[in-house]
Amino acid sequence: MDAPAESEFFKLLIIGIGLLLLVGGALVLFVVTYQKRLLQQQLRLREAEAEYQQQLLAAIIEAQEHERERIGRDLHDGIGATLATTRLLMGRLETNSQATANAEESGLFGMVNELMGSAVHDVRSISHSLFPAVLARYGLAEALQHLVDVSNETGALYVELEVDYPQPLALAQELALYRICQELIHNALKHAKGATRLDVLLRQRGPVLTLVVEDDGCGLPPAHTTDGAALIKGAGLRSIDVRVQMLQARLRQESEPGQGLRTFVELQSPA
Repeated sequence: MDAPAESEFFKLLIIGIGLLLLVGGALVLFVVTYQKRLLQQQLRLREAEAEYQQQLLAAIIEAQEHERERIGRDLHDGIGATLATTRLLMGRLETNSQATANAEESGLFGMVNELMGSAVHDVRSISHSLFPAVLARYGLAEALQHLVDVSNETGALYVELEVDYPQPLALAQELALYRICQELIHNALKHAKGATRLDVLLRQRGPVLTLVVEDDGCGLPPAHTTDGAALIKGAGLRSIDVRVQMLQARLRQESEPGQGLRTFVELQSPA
């Protein structure tokens, strides 16, 4: 009489255990699925935030470049043109007055002409620095060559340019690379003590575009490097970092005391 009852009890026990295992498994599956969905949602949120940051950076840089262009054009077409015309008028006045002018007046005319010429040159240099018209007209390679030529005119440091750039990028990307190179050259001219030359390389190998700026100056002390890469500091270098982020590129700096500074910017160019 007791055997059928015990058998029924064991059956119910096994069924109960099975149900518990089933419920437990369903609960574990629910938790795992929930966590997976939560992780995916967090990843999507981070991607959206990163995309928003990129769009914000691009918008800020675009606004800055528009303002630079406006100021540069105003300088070139307004003050630059006025100074150039004034210089021409001073030349005519000097020519007409040569017959009656004494040595002191002739010297003053010459000095004023020299100052006006220097002012015209400075305005044109500032205008080009603010808005590199040659970049929009002829592309990055020609703009870098003009930048190097202007830098060599200062005589502070000899700059050599090498370009291998068969597939041009979009104008916005070229402008960002130009600004990075411009800032790196300016930084080298200002801080590379003991340097005798500055090498600029723009090289395209397949989908990888590399910009290298290297000097043979004093380099950076060990305290400023970590794992061979220099830390980005200063307002100018922070602007470089912002443009590197906008390009979704990679920036790396290498330096040793007395061995100069090498800066690499690498980005994937579109196919």
